[in-house]
Amino acid sequence: MFARMPSVGLLGVDAKLVHVEVSISSGLPRFEIVGLPGSEVREAKERVRAAIENSGYPFPLRRIVANLTPADWKKEGAGWDLPLALAILGAASVIPVERAARMVAVGELTLDGVVKDVRGMLPAARTAKRIGLPLLCSVDSLDLVRTIEGLQVFPVRSLRQAVEAVQGTCCGATVARESLALDPERREDFADLIEMEHAKRACEIAAAGWHPLLLTGPPGSGKTALGMRITSILPPLSMEEAVEVASIHSTAHLSTNVRPSLHRPFRNPHHSISASGLLGGGSYPRPGEVSLAHRGVLFLDEFPEFSRTAVEGLRQPLESREITVVRNQILVTFPAQILFVAAANLCPCGRSGTDETCHCSPALLQRYYSRMSAPILDRIDLFVEVARLRRSPFERTNGNPESSRIIRARVEAAWKRQKQRQPESVFPFNSGYSLQELRRWAPLTRQARDLLETAYDRLGLSTRAFHRVWRVARTIADLSGHDAVERDDVAEALQYRRRPSAWVDMKDAPGITAASLESNRTGARRLME
Repeated sequence: MFARMPSVGLLGVDAKLVHVEVSISSGLPRFEIVGLPGSEVREAKERVRAAIENSGYPFPLRRIVANLTPADWKKEGAGWDLPLALAILGAASVIPVERAARMVAVGELTLDGVVKDVRGMLPAARTAKRIGLPLLCSVDSLDLVRTIEGLQVFPVRSLRQAVEAVQGTCCGATVARESLALDPERREDFADLIEMEHAKRACEIAAAGWHPLLLTGPPGSGKTALGMRITSILPPLSMEEAVEVASIHSTAHLSTNVRPSLHRPFRNPHHSISASGLLGGGSYPRPGEVSLAHRGVLFLDEFPEFSRTAVEGLRQPLESREITVVRNQILVTFPAQILFVAAANLCPCGRSGTDETCHCSPALLQRYYSRMSAPILDRIDLFVEVARLRRSPFERTNGNPESSRIIRARVEAAWKRQKQRQPESVFPFNSGYSLQELRRWAPLTRQARDLLETAYDRLGLSTRAFHRVWRVARTIADLSGHDAVERDDVAEALQYRRRPSAWVDMKDAPGITAASLESNRTGARRLME
């Protein structure tokens, strides 16, 4: 008396195929679940027993062993109730085991046999579609899985309807993809911000090339307002990207019904967040804010107030656009293709850069700045200092500020140019160019090359910073419609490498000698050749 029922389990942001095997043998009545079940799965024994009996089916009073295979990773969640119940009924010869083995079942059961929606249905539906099996799930999940085109679904309300679906007395439906439309325009618009053209230009460059951006300035200067409006100039998600983003949010246990949206995600965690909350982790690894911002914006306001551990953990996702977490011998890789935007004051008290007197001691300033280490700052492409507005907001400005819609059109044109250069790339943006790709796709004019080489000498740029200036210049050229990177593009890119004067400690600046200048000149030539 043996039956097998396919199901899926969440491992990171992916859903893996799991076979629920049930064997009924002679012996004292006992129900055991093996295969590394979590606490919710162990509690499923009583829910399944009551649901089967209250649905009018006899529960086998024999020795029942249920195995969740593969058994080398922990199974969590309440979605195992339905496959367990159907596998038991299959082993008890209530339903045909051959048909049960050709369906994927996911769902929670109440004590009276009602099938409920569970978290993680989108990745479960994607896995069912990938392996070519129909999905048996709650009727409440139908609107969510409707975004998976070509998936055959059996939506049921109760265990009895699920039994009828396996027996073949009710038919499933092949899902026709539901089209998504953009919601009405958000209220935040760059047209609301006056006399901030330099900062808005930097936001446009960051969005066009997917470059990390750091905004600095005194409180009230508009740093947060700029960060909150970045998503308004980003092109919408494609249908596939929207489903991918919604799947990640579904696995994070934010909600049982995470609807896909064409709007780019925007995450703005508080600075008191833990490192695992920001980067992902926990006893059973789940995505953090970095992965929840995948294909969207991660905005860290009051950047120096975040813990040093959390900030240093951003090194990998900013460089590789993914983050690997190891917990309890489980290795999970979360996607982290984020547009990183941060905002910081010039000092802890916030008076630096204003007409007021800053009373921060040198030791306090040193502790404040040390939370943003050189490796982290070196991974940021654009540094912009935002000054307070010197005129009344009620005063008229010359001309009308550009709206987010106008800026977004230029960003879309720049994205199109980048995707035409690398149509098969999963990340075609300029910020991800390797050195070989820079040489191929970002050729420099003679004047641009001389300026970049001189900057490498005078500014003491690291090799990473040198490449980042080159990538930013390529993005500026794309916004201007240039095929090659010109001198003005490099000049504008270099001004965004200037860190705030309050953060520069000349005592820590490297000494510039004739020997070091010649070494830098040689290094710059080799980098560009």
